[in-house]
Amino acid sequence: MAEHGAEDSPIPSVLQELERLKINVHETLIQYEQRLESEINAVRDILERQLRQQKLSHAKLRDIRDMLTLLRHVQVKADKGRRKDLKKLESVVSDLAMLVENW
Repeated sequence: MAEHGAEDSPIPSVLQELERLKINVHETLIQYEQRLESEINAVRDILERQLRQQKLSHAKLRDIRDMLTLLRHVQVKADKGRRKDLKKLESVVSDLAMLVENW
């Protein structure tokens, strides 16, 4: 049986692909972060406009209280870097956007 030398090894190709994978992970996380921050900023802009109004409807006040409850109950362990924490954050941002969607 013939032995394969280092020149026949697929290891360099795998190492190259691993580097490409790292870049893809990094770029994807950056885009994900930017999307969530954009949604948060949109909700914040809407709330700031509402702050300038003299009187808010009961429905809006209820939505704002619901938002406060959502925000206060977010529990993530960022230091663990878990996907389930990202899902929690995304869910909260989505819920906040949904609450102000029809204002």
